[in-house]
Amino acid sequence: MNQVLRIALTGISLFASSRVAGPQPRSAETHTSPAVEIEMRNVNMHLDQSIVLQIRYLLGEMVTTGAEPVTLDNLASFETRIKTAEIAISAKTMSDLLNRQVFAYPGAPLKNLVVTAKAGRIKQTGIMHKGVDLPFELEGTLGVTADGEIRLHADKVKSAHVPFKGLLHLFGEDLSKLIRIKQDRGVTLEGDDIFLNPSKMLPPPRITGKVTAVRIEGDLIVQTFGTGGGKMGGPPFKARNYIYHKGGILRFGKLTMKDADLEIVDKSPATPFEFSLAEYNRQLVAGYSKNTASHGLIVFMPDLNSLASVGR
Repeated sequence: MNQVLRIALTGISLFASSRVAGPQPRSAETHTSPAVEIEMRNVNMHLDQSIVLQIRYLLGEMVTTGAEPVTLDNLASFETRIKTAEIAISAKTMSDLLNRQVFAYPGAPLKNLVVTAKAGRIKQTGIMHKGVDLPFELEGTLGVTADGEIRLHADKVKSAHVPFKGLLHLFGEDLSKLIRIKQDRGVTLEGDDIFLNPSKMLPPPRITGKVTAVRIEGDLIVQTFGTGGGKMGGPPFKARNYIYHKGGILRFGKLTMKDADLEIVDKSPATPFEFSLAEYNRQLVAGYSKNTASHGLIVFMPDLNSLASVGR
């Protein structure tokens, strides 16, 4: 098979390589403190300046990864284990994730990546570099496996507007035979299917869970975790947009809550709550709080984007 064909076909590894470089927190076999239950509704979780998870609802638990309790100031101190959730990520966010983190290193084989979602399909364009720069384009559909992974089936692959997938099969080859992925990438290939583990695509704090459904909604990739339903009994303050922590040990700033009872409420409920763990103290300072009769704490915070013009 000629070299141009092999170069073009490496483009399908784009999604298969969607993993942020750098160490990931390790789950402890035994935990020194009980888990903190967490419930979210209508929260846009900003992991950095461009990576945003649109959390429509989430029920799970925050578990320590070492001797330190769950500490909001240390994103490596815990992982969030999802029981049930619906989380959307925009095509633009996916593009930023790939360009700014996954392939943001000297000599990266892929650059100028653009993801679009339309009519239930994913389209990916970009530049491959292997001796020469070569534009590529792939299209495919998304599904899920019984093990809770996302499956991308690449049914169209082009380079310089020339289709290669049919020619590849003419030679008795498939993607899994041509593409060699490191075992520690959280990705496996079988035939023309690429299997992805979403928990390894994003920067800390680590999020784990079983994907049970995935769909395209406008320009959003919407993932369903678990089977739906379930709740913690509801937060003390009835709100449209909130983050509620209950039980376990929770540390933030100079405060440590035992048998945690902390609810963070959006001051602007008409739109989803724009929240960032990395910037939570600025949002906390700009808001206000009140104690509950059961010794809990309710914090009312402004949206992150409303603080953009305020000095740090």
